[in-house]
Amino acid sequence: MPRFLPMTPNPSGEPLDIILVTGDAYVDHPSWGVAAIGRWLETHGFTVGIIAQPTHDDVEAYRVLGRPRLFFGVTAGNMDSMVNKYTASKRLRSADAYSPGGVLPERPDRSTIGYTARVKQAYKGVPVVIGGVEASLRRLVHFDFWSNKLRGSILMDSKADLCVFGMGELQIVEIARRLAEGKTTADCRDIPGVAYALGSKGEPPTGDDVVTLPSLEDCRADKLAFNEVTRVMYRESNPHCGKTLVQGHGNRWIVQNPPMRPLTTPEMDRLHELPYAFAQHSCYRQPIPALQSIAGSITVNRGCSGGCAFCALTIHQGKDVTSRSSESVLNELSTMRKRPGFNGIVSDLGGPTANMFHMACTSEEANKVCRRVSCLHPVRCKHYGTDHKPYLDLLRKARAMEGIRKVYVNSGIRYDLASLDDEFVEELAKYHTPGQLSVAPEHASENALKQMKKPAINFFTTFFDRFKAAAKEAGKKLYVVPYFQCAHPGIGPDECIELALYMKSQQLRPRQAQMFMPTPATIATAAFYSEHDPLTGKPVVIAKDPKERSRQRALLFYWKKEEWPHVREALIAWGRREYIGRGPGTIVPPGPAYGAWSKKRSGSRVRYDTHMGIRVERATAQEQAEASWEAVAESRPQA
Repeated sequence: MPRFLPMTPNPSGEPLDIILVTGDAYVDHPSWGVAAIGRWLETHGFTVGIIAQPTHDDVEAYRVLGRPRLFFGVTAGNMDSMVNKYTASKRLRSADAYSPGGVLPERPDRSTIGYTARVKQAYKGVPVVIGGVEASLRRLVHFDFWSNKLRGSILMDSKADLCVFGMGELQIVEIARRLAEGKTTADCRDIPGVAYALGSKGEPPTGDDVVTLPSLEDCRADKLAFNEVTRVMYRESNPHCGKTLVQGHGNRWIVQNPPMRPLTTPEMDRLHELPYAFAQHSCYRQPIPALQSIAGSITVNRGCSGGCAFCALTIHQGKDVTSRSSESVLNELSTMRKRPGFNGIVSDLGGPTANMFHMACTSEEANKVCRRVSCLHPVRCKHYGTDHKPYLDLLRKARAMEGIRKVYVNSGIRYDLASLDDEFVEELAKYHTPGQLSVAPEHASENALKQMKKPAINFFTTFFDRFKAAAKEAGKKLYVVPYFQCAHPGIGPDECIELALYMKSQQLRPRQAQMFMPTPATIATAAFYSEHDPLTGKPVVIAKDPKERSRQRALLFYWKKEEWPHVREALIAWGRREYIGRGPGTIVPPGPAYGAWSKKRSGSRVRYDTHMGIRVERATAQEQAEASWEAVAESRPQA
């Protein structure tokens, strides 16, 4: 029977060194941040327990394991709690992939804040360290889409002692070591990858290696000041040359140290080779959907060099991609064959961007001073290595292994990079695509793609044609499933029409699409809030009105008859009636026009009437299906 980290008190009565509180159910798998951190601490000599999905307003739920000897670690879980709980239309999701049976738990809004408050109530004076994606991306002033306002650092709201940002393995062990030596959390304030709050009497650091950001009050008074915070935050995100950031919050200060260096390949191997159970805790009687979706997958890398404007990977996992060794991956694959229920099919051998496996900057000196947000946009850096041979070699060895029937690549790939290799696309189609391949071109308009920091659409078209030809050559019937996005900053009526015409010309009929959700700390979110690009300072068209966002979404489904009235209404509202007709260059045939938020006839249903208002409604099944990949993209972002 697999051994899990304890969720019940130690029979000996000995206190645990560290207790981790999480908003997700406990799954002992390296893809779960709380499990990875727990096992990492354990292998460094600390005893660790887990409190999973506690009733947030019951103090006793936080006392179940007693008082830890060193500190509590608090995380909202694998996703930001607000993204996990609400759709881009601010409606409650109907399911929670990180809970048993997918049932929505009593997960509080902005869970990190609520959990930390209860921990401090349960044990006065106990040190609390917050981390995970929610805390990491809210460490400085940030725009909160769900309350439609700027909020200060999560350190202020939660009153935590320290915030670990980024991937926290190295920081958390150093904090544990120092506290075990009798030091305090104040003695941990020099650790890279840590942010902390100073009281009114505290003196913030100064010097050439310190940047003072516009304060919370400055940002609330001037939206462009918030853009400056975002710009500097990304500029100083390189762990090799990033500076300390200081931001005023009233008469107090938030101090963010430079980022922690990424793990090395040996460290990444060690992290993934720890004795995980690769299963949900035995206390759960219902399956956990998120585990079922990745049960047959193996992570080979982390981080992304793409720097897409709407994605937080660069600011959380880092621009430098860290890859495991092929030997470590193959060893895990060998042990996977022995797991109960394994059918010989590897559902995914990848990561946030699978084909960035062992891609890195080829100049150590250039990387030490680099302040680019993306290695690939607006043009690929001359120092960025694009060799696909390490990944191809890994895939070939994996599919040749005894007991392995199929090895698939289901995580994101960069199609612009894939097209640079003479063999990758062909082998991807012949051996590693399970019926359909999901890629994320996001849009077709040059203006929109520039704002998204994505490659031009011709890169996708070239890849699409080559993949179809490779599938035909292999005698396989395969489909490319492209993800497109609406309501992103920079997308107006012209861009929507351009995308619809492109999809029609390519005979693309997407069944899922993403409505842009402004999540904390992304470049696109700053543009959404300020209506200016934070990197260039230029004005940006923004779709904030509920009806406008709904109209943009309708054009993504131009081919659905039930959407035709909504598409016509959008085109009429935009003054573009010429695209209604049956001739070439039109989008929909003539007919009635009404918005999806309007009543069609007496007794018909009303949709989107309040979907961006204060009142929260439960999402319909159709909206859940169309928004379902938001959760996937957040936990494993598309390239």
